Amino acid sequence: MEKKLKKKNKAIYLLFLMPFVYFATACFVMWLVKTSGIYPSGSDTMYHVYRGDYVYNAIKSGNLYPLYDPAWYNGVEILRYWSPFPAYVMAFCQYLAGGSQFGAYLFYIGGVCFLGACVWPFIGRGFNRPYLGAFIGLIWFFMPNNLCALFVEGNLARSLSMIFLPVFIYAVYKYFDSRKTRYLLLITLSLLLIAMCHAGYAVMVVAVAIIYGIIYCIQNKRIIVLSDAIISMVLSFVIYGIWLIGVFRIGKSSLYNTENVMNFFQSIWKSVNPLQRLLDNNASFYFGFAVMFIAIFGIVFGYKKSRTGFITGLVILILTTNASYIVLRYLPGSQYMWMLRFISIAICMILISFLVWDTLKKPLVILLCVLLVADVIPSVSLITGSHNYASPQDRFASKQNETLIAEAQNVTKQRLAVLDESTLESTGAWLVSDYNKPVSSSYGAGREAADTIDNIVNINNALANGRFRYVFDRCLELGNDSVLVKLSLLEQYNEDLQDFENAANAVGYKRIVKNSDYILYHIETPDNWGVISSYRAVAIGSGAAAISMQFPAVETADSPNLNDYTYEELAEYKEVFLNGFTYDDKETAEDIVLRLSRAGVKVIIYADGIPQDKRTHSQNFLGVTCSSITFHNGYPDMDTRIGTIYPDMFPQGHTTWNTVYLDGLDTVWGTFYDNGLNLDFYGTVKNDNIIMTGLNLTYFYSLTDDVSVGQLLSNMSGISSEELPDRKIVPLKVEYGNNEITITSNNDNVNTTLAYHDIFSSSSDITHRNNLMYVNKGTTVIKMSYPYLWQGALVSTAGVVLMVVWLIVKRRNNN
Repeated sequence: MEKKLKKKNKAIYLLFLMPFVYFATACFVMWLVKTSGIYPSGSDTMYHVYRGDYVYNAIKSGNLYPLYDPAWYNGVEILRYWSPFPAYVMAFCQYLAGGSQFGAYLFYIGGVCFLGACVWPFIGRGFNRPYLGAFIGLIWFFMPNNLCALFVEGNLARSLSMIFLPVFIYAVYKYFDSRKTRYLLLITLSLLLIAMCHAGYAVMVVAVAIIYGIIYCIQNKRIIVLSDAIISMVLSFVIYGIWLIGVFRIGKSSLYNTENVMNFFQSIWKSVNPLQRLLDNNASFYFGFAVMFIAIFGIVFGYKKSRTGFITGLVILILTTNASYIVLRYLPGSQYMWMLRFISIAICMILISFLVWDTLKKPLVILLCVLLVADVIPSVSLITGSHNYASPQDRFASKQNETLIAEAQNVTKQRLAVLDESTLESTGAWLVSDYNKPVSSSYGAGREAADTIDNIVNINNALANGRFRYVFDRCLELGNDSVLVKLSLLEQYNEDLQDFENAANAVGYKRIVKNSDYILYHIETPDNWGVISSYRAVAIGSGAAAISMQFPAVETADSPNLNDYTYEELAEYKEVFLNGFTYDDKETAEDIVLRLSRAGVKVIIYADGIPQDKRTHSQNFLGVTCSSITFHNGYPDMDTRIGTIYPDMFPQGHTTWNTVYLDGLDTVWGTFYDNGLNLDFYGTVKNDNIIMTGLNLTYFYSLTDDVSVGQLLSNMSGISSEELPDRKIVPLKVEYGNNEITITSNNDNVNTTLAYHDIFSSSSDITHRNNLMYVNKGTTVIKMSYPYLWQGALVSTAGVVLMVVWLIVKRRNNN
């Protein structure tokens, strides 16, 4: 009895002592980072620093929850699509640092190190392994993958969640083992805190917990504990509904795509090979040889209670491999499976299993701890850097000069577009809008929040494909009086700089300065201004943007549904392009096309995008039927009304070309031979103002820039790729208040160049087109309100009530 009491007292002393050790360690880490000569480092770091600075200054001005930031993306809801909690933590750190952003970053790092360590001795005590828990707390911050997230990815939000992740895994372990109700509460609260740091990461944590639960149920045949845990985890997200509802209602999750997901798988050798980590300068995801060894050792020699977590960790490791991607990409929700980001969760699972393994002999425990430390040491260079004491102020000032951002800030009056394919990552956005002489930008960081993301992607794609007039014209539409371009992007696509210069001059931009890496253009404008625009044509459908890039005088319509437009709206244009359009009522859609054509409006229909008839499942419109055909390597020669065309070969990756030819044209203007048959692909139907074309020529032209195909496409409409919309720059008076914008205009139908948001409301008439807000003559006061406040509050309240009821029910059942 006395021995147990002494052991308990030692554990209590340890719990009291270790926070001092961790605090000293955190202070040492802060000093190492400050003297590293490379801080703040990380791809996304300055995004989080910027958000913290924005919240800090908003609170100072009396706005406790700022809804809108005009500096990035033509105006952005900066706290809506990334959890706001890390921004407030960073703002608090900035307060502790006396307003210094760099000091805030250091306090943030120190806080993550200190608090992340402090939870482990308590977890160790919960498993009756306080000393091992204290040791793991000491190395948790330094685990290579955690350092990579913090100092390479710069994902400060996910790093903050590392404080709460061990608590969540611990609660899952303890509930599965003991079925005590208090651990269900701990599951809910700890997962809620993780979601408040990074909602997407919380979903990944849940996925790992479910995998653990399935393995546990297979081993122990106790399914009820898994269902209890899942209910508790779901309640975490319901409680957080006041923020999550605003995200899901707008559908921002669509930004995740398969192309991005591919980058989050790698070979297992790279994940566990310490030498490969060194070759990559510690910049890659690293599971760890030591952690893998502990997991395998635990599976082979451990007992059932600890083995479950070891197996789970190895299953996650296997799921991060390139081979797993081949299978996972076909599963529903595969666009969210950024598997390499699961690594820290798997490591935490294995380390807690190491704590649970209480039958392991002390010498082996010490040996495995030494192995962990040895695996950690090489990654410490991410903290120490070059240790040359270089100040971030000097580094960033130099970077601004090298990139011409400083020069751009001097000449920019309203907004700056930086076309560099984000080579400067979040640092570039921060240098533009939060350092030296800050200016607003059509670009930024954290693109999930951008309501103008389609506009930005189209400009980037146009630059990549040499559509320079489109680039500068749409930069003007977004309100950029300055455009800064990285020259390597032009060299990469073998484009002549003179063509680029001519395009800039055609829109009205003039070169200001050029160095070896960047070139800056500027157009003279009022201090605040909008644009009145007139387009000769409009494109409707999923392929509308591609047409606008080829012919900048064509407006990209907002909705792909032809039934969303009236005859009067479309009759204002000379041409209407239909490419990937939809309709609710086919008869009405055909009628509006016929009326437009009879009124002299030319309607060009790209047949590959004609919707399937719901009844016949065939592609048929205005009596013309689309028939499928496949080409290999290239098109056959085409006989057209502008002569015979000999198109280029299909580009690499597109050698098999699935498309359509046409049956039922009234006048045929283009044919080709295939298997001895003369097939139609281009002509008119009903009258000469309704033109149809097959063979997916627009997409082919966007890939190849084939001159002859480009001439054919121009011939269809009569529009030249050189033609631009008519635009007139007009002065505006724009004033920002706390969650309020006041705009004064002397003209009607003015594009304010501000992004439109669903949180806007006004007693005046405001409209939006192409994601931008339009106002009329006079003073327009726009109020902003928290998105879906009452719906979110109702969901969160329901979540709290359900959690209380759930815990009461479970407590009674367990008793």
